[in-house]
Amino acid sequence: MEKEYSKEFNIIFEEKDKIDHLSDENKVIEFDKIKKNVPEELQEINSHREIISKIAYLIGVKKMFFEYANQSPQLEIYDELDQNKNARIIRNLCILRTTIERNFKFIKDAMRYEFKTLNTINNKYISEAISKLREDDIDIVKYNKQKLAQYIIDINQLISSHIFYCKNLFPDWIVWDYIKDLFLMPNGYTEKGTKAAMELYYPNVNKYPYKMYINWKNPKDEGNILYNDKKFLELLYNMNGDVFKDVSRVSDISSESKLNIKEFIQSAKIVDAICDCENSDPYMLASVFNNMNADLTSKINKIILVDDQNTVKAWNIFDQLVTNIEIEHISTERVTKEKSLVDIVLTAETCKEHYVNHVDSFILISSDSDFWGLINTLPDVEFLIFAEKEKFGHNMREIVENANIHYSYIENFYSGEVDIRRRVLLMEFRKEIENSISFNVNDIFKKISNETRVNLSEKELEQFYDCYVKPLKITLSDNGKLELELGSQK
Repeated sequence: MEKEYSKEFNIIFEEKDKIDHLSDENKVIEFDKIKKNVPEELQEINSHREIISKIAYLIGVKKMFFEYANQSPQLEIYDELDQNKNARIIRNLCILRTTIERNFKFIKDAMRYEFKTLNTINNKYISEAISKLREDDIDIVKYNKQKLAQYIIDINQLISSHIFYCKNLFPDWIVWDYIKDLFLMPNGYTEKGTKAAMELYYPNVNKYPYKMYINWKNPKDEGNILYNDKKFLELLYNMNGDVFKDVSRVSDISSESKLNIKEFIQSAKIVDAICDCENSDPYMLASVFNNMNADLTSKINKIILVDDQNTVKAWNIFDQLVTNIEIEHISTERVTKEKSLVDIVLTAETCKEHYVNHVDSFILISSDSDFWGLINTLPDVEFLIFAEKEKFGHNMREIVENANIHYSYIENFYSGEVDIRRRVLLMEFRKEIENSISFNVNDIFKKISNETRVNLSEKELEQFYDCYVKPLKITLSDNGKLELELGSQK
């Protein structure tokens, strides 16, 4: 059963300062009260904090907030990015922009009435940011009578021209444009645009992450949007009219669930995993087994895939995605178009494996409540269920919990560094392209040299081949058409 399993204080940032002064005993009491207000979906998994830590660094969050134990963001990422010139530039530009915005009137008056320049303003954050930018070869200060609003415009232009160099800090499965746009002030090259941004920022400053300015299009009271990667990316995608679905890239199942799975597999004599392919996602399931501890996968006898003609094509290449466990494919045919036989075949296979092959434990991969009948009629068999959260209804959860059967949501397993979906796309794309353009260039060249009767010697043909054919390149046009580029024809 999915639960949070930790003795550490994973305290929401906004609440932390309310309990720091308390004794350890009272902290525990207050922490329990705070934890009740944490949304359920944030307690089910151990979410990662790599992405939000990078965002926090780049937008200029103070280092002190990285130094809290068991609190996002992470200090090691701060230290890592602080060695990166491009990241430092964006960070200090963002610090400068936010500080000017939050102290605009004070700075403007000092420049007007006290003849201050930006670097002589009595503000340590501005002074430090200017100094660090100069160390990285960027001097923002103008010594003529430049308007303060123009400084914001200059900073916006610098951020726009430098943010691209931070793209490689983020994995390619995140939409880069969504990240990039956080740093770009709308219409920020005009005074009208900078004024509109400040008018949105001032009254909503407490809704911005750590009160630092970002292009958060519709600031709402979402708590700390940099609480963890899952929350941040879901909000970010939603803000852009999109849905972040790849939760397994930024989270993992709870420690308790890992312990339950480990105990289940280790205590079994023979364990099979049997999958209802109509009610499971092949990509998420492949990630589950690829990232499972080798000691556990070695104890799994085999994975039985029961599917039919209408299931996802990826099941056919599942054994190429999961290579550390034996895979058995059972494909069912439909008697009628409307009626699938997967359920009955899976039930029969489970009974056969138990009674004939003496399998005593099954990892049942399905979200279908119909299989409760199977579980209920095999009292001597141990079951562990891997299900998809959206398909696994409340009633089914209550039934298996009351029967003391553990379950985990496969979308909550960490999918690791290997992107299964992209791997399948590349694999199938390469196969289709190779099938479509299967030819031998040497054979083609011999054919056309014979047919054209150009009357060149062998050496001349060889030189022509080396000069024009060997450098051949295939390019892709905007409309998706493949085009050939031969060597220089000068």
